[in-house]
Amino acid sequence: MLTHHVGHRLMGPVAVLLRAGAVLAAALLLVVLGVRHVSPVPDLVLVLVVAWALLRGPVVGAAVGLGAGWLLDLVPPGSGHLGVLALTYAAAGALAGRARVEGPVSALRVAGVALAASAVVEGVVVLGALVVGAPVALADVALSCLLTATVAAVVVPLVVGAERGLVRRRYG
Repeated sequence: MLTHHVGHRLMGPVAVLLRAGAVLAAALLLVVLGVRHVSPVPDLVLVLVVAWALLRGPVVGAAVGLGAGWLLDLVPPGSGHLGVLALTYAAAGALAGRARVEGPVSALRVAGVALAASAVVEGVVVLGALVVGAPVALADVALSCLLTATVAAVVVPLVVGAERGLVRRRYG
């Protein structure tokens, strides 16, 4: 179960650097898996965006999504058009943040939110591929969405727990 805390919010420079480092590590892991032709893979960056969106709400979800999307736009193979992934991840983060509720959140709810956010991201990627006439493996897209939702159900509570640990350490 995932619970939300309406108290102190850790937004200092160290916390921002830790979050950015986590997103960078997830992006680089996706690049490494792509180079090794591992497919389909869960969207680990989106899992982190969903975690922070569920914890903090739609504004933080959109902001984190925007930053994460910009990073993915710049990391190889990147995006055909700079900013597309940034706006897509911002929309997915805002959508996930709209699902934020006070109190305990079940793993099933986390997985459902991650599945919806993943459908947004993958949907834009599929539309982009169709526009330029590139082939699309819909089975791989669906499997990637399901993998993202499954990983989110496990990882999001860990990320939220780490956030709470940082808050407890900083504010006692």
